[in-house]
Amino acid sequence: MVLDNRLRKLAAGVSAEQAARAHAKSLVPGEVLTGDEQAQAAEFEATIEAMFLMAAVDGEVSGEEIDQLSASIQAISDMHAVDGMSLEQTLASLGEKLARDGWGGRLDAVATRIRTQEGKAFAFRLAAGVAFVDDLVAHAEAAAIDAFASRLGLSDEESQGILKEVQEELFGAA
Repeated sequence: MVLDNRLRKLAAGVSAEQAARAHAKSLVPGEVLTGDEQAQAAEFEATIEAMFLMAAVDGEVSGEEIDQLSASIQAISDMHAVDGMSLEQTLASLGEKLARDGWGGRLDAVATRIRTQEGKAFAFRLAAGVAFVDDLVAHAEAAAIDAFASRLGLSDEESQGILKEVQEELFGAA
């Protein structure tokens, strides 16, 4: 199953829709966002970056991973009617930030932009979905999942609960 189809299952919800719409509004020149909309847009951007970081955890984002990640971001954007987002530009920007700040530095930056508990859970679900999508979680991905949960301030119980939900959503109950 293609990554975007699997992640589409995880990317539903009212908060996700509000964050995506706030992000879309932030892309319109001259548009003024409320404080809440600014925070929601930042969370949406951080969620996209979290997905990118999970794909890049092994130190390299292959062309195939870029294609799949692009399709996933596009699917999420389409699902929530995010207009004006350039995937090519977004991925290039994320790659530049990763090269400049390193994986851990970007993970810290992502975690600080996701302030709500619901946003943290949403970002963690999608990042875990990227790690799980090939039916195998490599050691680096498992360590990355743990690091992301820790940086988000999720307890072991919360993160394990979310991981179980993601696995069940993607692959069915065990």
